[in-house]
Amino acid sequence: MDYKPTDADCLTWSPICTIISVIVSIVLVLLVLMFYCHANIRNLIYLFRVTKQERKGYIRVNSSASFEFDAFIIYSDFDRQWVHSELLKHLEEKDLKVCIHQRDFDAGERIIDNITKYGGKSWKVVVVISNNLTEGLGFQWELDFIQERRQSHWKDALVLIMYSQIDSSHMTNSIKSLLDTTPHLRYKKGLGENLFWSAFTKAVRKPFEDPPTTTP
Repeated sequence: MDYKPTDADCLTWSPICTIISVIVSIVLVLLVLMFYCHANIRNLIYLFRVTKQERKGYIRVNSSASFEFDAFIIYSDFDRQWVHSELLKHLEEKDLKVCIHQRDFDAGERIIDNITKYGGKSWKVVVVISNNLTEGLGFQWELDFIQERRQSHWKDALVLIMYSQIDSSHMTNSIKSLLDTTPHLRYKKGLGENLFWSAFTKAVRKPFEDPPTTTP
């Protein structure tokens, strides 16, 4: 009650008010960046982990030269435009040989036989995840193959791409388990796209651990 500030006192900011205002502004900026760039942050962490593992001196137990293909891509036909025009083009520009079912599968053979045959000829398995993929007729066979490959060479054998976020109605226990136990990249066009492609290429080329781990 005894405090009677003048108009000039009320207009003068104390150092504490200035510091608090700066901190609040920084926090707000960080929250906005995290909201709009969460996919890029995830990809940056993914790239850091791959680069860190490469520096540990892992020995290439199975060289990609021992396989007919560098990558076997599992994807939905509904996503084929992006897979063919972006993903496939990017890999082949890096001199990597890629197997896709619409071009390389044997005509007249059962899907499961083609998956087993050409997946076994491939160094890495790239999975383009979306709601469209989970609705495919052959996805359960592909998922079984993915799990088998993961057991044989652990998570290094898989490169998972979240092309579009899966909604709750398509999130099965098998997919959730796969995503929870295997790091994955998130594709987002525009800002940070170069980061995605850099992390993706490193993941495809990354050698397996020595020795490969077989899960029980």
